[in-house]
Amino acid sequence: MELQQLRYFDEVARTQHVTNSAKKLNVAQPALTQSIRRLERELGVTLFERVGRNVRLTACGEALQKRIAPLLAALDELPEELAVVAGQQRAAVHLAIESASGLAVDAIAAYRSAHPDARFVVTQEASSRRWDLRVRTVRAESADPRARRFFERIGIAVPAERASQEPLPLSDLADEPFICLAGSRTFRAVCDEACAHAGFVPRVAFESDSPAVVKNMIGLGLGVGFWPERSWGGLDDSSARLASIADAPFARTIEIAPTSGPLSKEAAAFHGFLVSFFEERWREPSPLCS
Repeated sequence: MELQQLRYFDEVARTQHVTNSAKKLNVAQPALTQSIRRLERELGVTLFERVGRNVRLTACGEALQKRIAPLLAALDELPEELAVVAGQQRAAVHLAIESASGLAVDAIAAYRSAHPDARFVVTQEASSRRWDLRVRTVRAESADPRARRFFERIGIAVPAERASQEPLPLSDLADEPFICLAGSRTFRAVCDEACAHAGFVPRVAFESDSPAVVKNMIGLGLGVGFWPERSWGGLDDSSARLASIADAPFARTIEIAPTSGPLSKEAAAFHGFLVSFFEERWREPSPLCS
């Protein structure tokens, strides 16, 4: 069993797609397939099962990935750790950003303006990678007691001419086309659940990875969109307005949590800065009516 085999297996386990994994690894697909089959023969178990054009981990595959993922991550981080020990560079702050990414990146930029030599490693997946600090959306019952939590309501962005001082019942939006920010999985899950309680599935007409595009499309009257009151910033556009939703509670909680182990001095310093940065945003007046 070779290290390269395990890296190939881990990548396929992540994507659950052999062709996409081969492209990312820059290897021929037949070579990747043969590597996986050789690993299966050596271990004497089946690691993947085919599902259409994709593959899915078997129980043995899941067990293997759970064991090797932290080992591979530790190997990847070894050069950095040795460089820190040798005094060649400062320790990087490892961030898992799963929610409020725009605000978290703004915090990184602000911190770097005062600390130009600060180093960051950012990921969207905390499950199998080392992280010092994690920003995510949580349910109240699963919140980490060591974490700092920020509660925010969710409003509906509408064209300015449709804005109203009265909160909108969520059920009134059942037939509306929705313009959504792509990639915001946890936020989407909260919104989808609220819509389900109101008796409908939101009809997503368009997704964009740019908040500016989402705002512009809503301002042009092409649809409406859910928008958190603080973490995504204001609409800042005279063509769109943020309206309150009558359904209660329609909100989410963002959590900033440290890892269970000790933090480096660099991570501890940024942790305090990040919490303060969020607190400052939360002290700003809310664009939603109480």
